[in-house]
Amino acid sequence: MSRLFSNTELEDIAQPPEAHAIEALRRGDLAEVRVRLKEMARGHAGLDALSCHALARKAGKLRQDFGEQRALEALREIGTQLMATWIEQWRQGDAQGAIQDLVAVFRHQVGAGLIPIKEEADTVTLELAPCGSGGRLDRQGLPERHPQAYGDWGDGINSLCQACKANQAALNDALGEPVWTSEKGSDGHCTLRFSKGAQCGQTLFSDEQRVSITRTRIRQAEDKLDQGDTDIEALLDGQRKEWMPWHDFGVVWLAHFYAVALELGGADYLDEMLAETYEPAFVAGFPAYAALDDEALAREIARTWNYHCADFQLSEEDDRFVFTLDPCGSGGRLFRGTVWRDMFQYGRPLSPIMSDPHRINFLREDAPSYCTHCAASNRAQLSRLSDAKVPLFFVIDGHAQQRPGMPCRTYVYKHKARRADVDPALLRQVGLTPPSSAKTRNPS
Repeated sequence: MSRLFSNTELEDIAQPPEAHAIEALRRGDLAEVRVRLKEMARGHAGLDALSCHALARKAGKLRQDFGEQRALEALREIGTQLMATWIEQWRQGDAQGAIQDLVAVFRHQVGAGLIPIKEEADTVTLELAPCGSGGRLDRQGLPERHPQAYGDWGDGINSLCQACKANQAALNDALGEPVWTSEKGSDGHCTLRFSKGAQCGQTLFSDEQRVSITRTRIRQAEDKLDQGDTDIEALLDGQRKEWMPWHDFGVVWLAHFYAVALELGGADYLDEMLAETYEPAFVAGFPAYAALDDEALAREIARTWNYHCADFQLSEEDDRFVFTLDPCGSGGRLFRGTVWRDMFQYGRPLSPIMSDPHRINFLREDAPSYCTHCAASNRAQLSRLSDAKVPLFFVIDGHAQQRPGMPCRTYVYKHKARRADVDPALLRQVGLTPPSSAKTRNPS
């Protein structure tokens, strides 16, 4: 095989989608801008779906393995840590900032319909019509089709909504009053109510803000174009990371699930949880990635990393593409302690480093616990190495990022790459035995 792209072309592929939209805007090509906006609006759709399904399945597994009461206790434990920055914000009297950031979490869920907020003397109300997380799962009929993973619990609420309710309960318990409540409606709709706390009696949001905080930048840009206003470049710049509130909220939520799994059953149980809840959702994407040619695959993974809030460089070898992530948008940023709202630092409660090697942490000592899901995705691909129909589209070098300041590395293998040439070290990292013909290669 030979290289497909020049270095200049690789740099262009790695460009965030917003850069191309801005170029079209500067050329005055509004038709292309419109097309780009629609693509950008769904740029994070795959990541969003994977996160929702993984979270729901993990809550469902806790219920299946430990019973509903113990699972609810675990969800409440997770909620206490996940909501810690909001607890402190309400205590400091900044209900406005706390509410605005919670609205941002829901605003970026794919398929969510947010109605402009309503404000009364002591409460702020947000209508989700529908909700883009638990409500979306209800609309898809997943609780009925897969009751163990998604199904309604004793109170008739599905697994993902149970976890959301637990977050609310943890927040309310810590503050001693119902500062965040929700009421589920039909067809995936939900009403959220927030107490103004120490700011009761004050007007927190202007008429314009009540609308704007429920709309994404893409929605605002499209509205401006509809009105003949092309001054939208500021809305496009940085758009790939605009959904960071929901992205990081979900990432930290998952990280705390992994910590609870370690508490309940150690590394073996975390291994089992990932095998049963994350890997099936990951494997479901195999046919779509296998159908892409090498050029389209490189572009798709570049788009994914852009919307995964990562910073990266792309290079090409004869048989694979190499993404150098500095940092990865989830595990790397968690390791560096740079997630939204300072929600996560290793060493805090439910934020452990795994001291002992295990196949679920790349056989590493002092391994960041969140990165175990990448070991699970490696296993899902590399355990099927002999099946040419399984794409090797997201293979992580689990030993690249040894310290917080180091970059991580992802390999995307071309379709005609010799499977015997996959570095045997990558298989050994997740406890797999390389084929006898495998050859060690130098890391890129």
